[in-house]
Amino acid sequence: MSQTMDTAFKRIGNEYGHSSFAPDPWAPAKTFKASRAYDKLIGLTILALVAGVAGWAVVPAGIAFLALILAFGVVLVSWFKMGWARVLAPIYAVCEGVGLGAISGIYASVEFGIVPLAIVFTAGVFIGTLGVYRTGLVRVTPRMVSLVTIGAMGLIAVGLLSLFVALPIFNQSSPLWAIFGVLMLVIAVTSLLVDFDHVQKAEAMRLPAEAEWASAFAMMTALVLVYLSILRILLVFAGGGRRR
Repeated sequence: MSQTMDTAFKRIGNEYGHSSFAPDPWAPAKTFKASRAYDKLIGLTILALVAGVAGWAVVPAGIAFLALILAFGVVLVSWFKMGWARVLAPIYAVCEGVGLGAISGIYASVEFGIVPLAIVFTAGVFIGTLGVYRTGLVRVTPRMVSLVTIGAMGLIAVGLLSLFVALPIFNQSSPLWAIFGVLMLVIAVTSLLVDFDHVQKAEAMRLPAEAEWASAFAMMTALVLVYLSILRILLVFAGGGRRR
């Protein structure tokens, strides 16, 4: 394992009470299982979908916007407190679900049927990416991890800047709208590959079962990015609502 990946997993291990990668004979009986991490991801996704219906149907736009801000804050906290993922992940799922519900409502008002299609495509991307990783066609390298980190930081910076400046990438009539959507999707898919690798290595390292929540949380944030990027791309292919 490379020094970069070694450092990353040492941080996770220390957060959950492990000081090394070697199997600990005194470790808790219940250790990390990839299957349970994916089960938790399914639970978080269902929670987000339920919250999304509320965000679409009954939650005012102002509250939905505040929910998105809170979700972003929860992600920032999780970077420093991975051990809190059991609590932070459900909070994120609810808040992000409410915000995505409101966003989905806006897209649906522009192009009919785009939201269900985006949900199906998001599931397809997740399953396809997991299949590619499992077959070994793509290997996660330290360089890939670094690129994902840089890409995520860039997206956060763009999101924050958009609160104060009208950027062309948020204008449907600009070619940058589609280009930015594709870039988001590439970053999201690469992030999923890194997350899948973390899940596999966490199981091999026999981290405590609590770490399953951190993995599920990470995959959930990547799924959200996949969904948003697909919405953006589908709107371009649909003609941005101009055919209605």
